[in-house]
Amino acid sequence: MTAIFICGKSNDNDFFKLFKEILSNNYRITYIKDNSVYQWGNGYELISTDFDNYCHISAENPVFLLKKDCVPNFRFPDNSTVIAFSENERQLSALKNQPIHPITCGFVKTDSFSYTSLSDEKIVVSLNREITALSGKKMQPLELPLEIPGGVELYSVIAFTALRIMLDDYNSEIGELV
Repeated sequence: MTAIFICGKSNDNDFFKLFKEILSNNYRITYIKDNSVYQWGNGYELISTDFDNYCHISAENPVFLLKKDCVPNFRFPDNSTVIAFSENERQLSALKNQPIHPITCGFVKTDSFSYTSLSDEKIVVSLNREITALSGKKMQPLELPLEIPGGVELYSVIAFTALRIMLDDYNSEIGELV
């Protein structure tokens, strides 16, 4: 089982929608949000907690998925992987001097993940440098053509794709392209 900690405003439901509609096709997801527990899908188990902020987390090598407006004010556990929005300067500043492995997502090629093409309904997300997936596999730079789900912000699509690459999502179209 992999634990994913989602942090940011509770009214930002992009990741909830993406986990439910896409990630649950290949995983068994337990999603905790707003005093409710949701379960979807089958396969390898993921547990996701979605809160405005965290006080203390004790976990080995957790994954954090920061919403675009999140400014974390807590200490991350050692060796955390943190997927962050490079356009949010306050968010990046809060990550400095933390014991983390940052994965930046944004709109320029200096980010770990960005995009190379964009239309109203489609995006080509690009991994701009080698990263190591949670499985230990080295993921080389690549481009992934994807449809943009209705009502989901661009950063959320890029960050969600980064998470899927980190999960080494073999049973999906990403796994087939990698």
